[in-house]
Amino acid sequence: MESVEKTILSQYANSPCIRTIIESYNQSLDPSRFITDWYNLVWNLDTAQGYGLDVWGRIVGISRIIKLSPDLFLGFDEANDVTEEAWNQAPFYAGASATTNYRATDNFYRKLIRIKAMANLTDFSILSLNEIIMTLADGEGDAWVQDNGDMTMTYILSFTPTTEQLGLIQGLGGLPAPSGVSASYKIQDSTA
Repeated sequence: MESVEKTILSQYANSPCIRTIIESYNQSLDPSRFITDWYNLVWNLDTAQGYGLDVWGRIVGISRIIKLSPDLFLGFDEANDVTEEAWNQAPFYAGASATTNYRATDNFYRKLIRIKAMANLTDFSILSLNEIIMTLADGEGDAWVQDNGDMTMTYILSFTPTTEQLGLIQGLGGLPAPSGVSASYKIQDSTA
């Protein structure tokens, strides 16, 4: 508590024993550190960690556990997917992985929370959808939304997404689309 001396009755104001007891009690129960920690670790999304980010995730409706696409392998089913690999670039399929779940790091989960919050509040204009995809790109390259004019739209990335970004694009439904509009994504060569 701030200014604890104002709470001491005047008849005890000069008693060193009582003042020592009250001041030590005040130091042990001072909530200012707790309030500062709560703000920094839970309330402020920019600095939140662990439990605080989990709370934010529950608020906006996104889990920290991300279902990632399986490891890259040579095959035919993924031919039009970001996971496609050329001959001699990936191993043959060796069986299903034990799990495809991944626990997002604090930094990536913070980005997921921002994207999900923007998706929850979007008006589905090209401007707001561009802001969402640029948040995902976060300086790794250019990203934008293309209206194809036939009730379809394409998220275009000029960089190769990381495994976590790919999990968001493919598995979590983190990239929104207006009702009745089919959304897809495409990796575009940045040199073209």
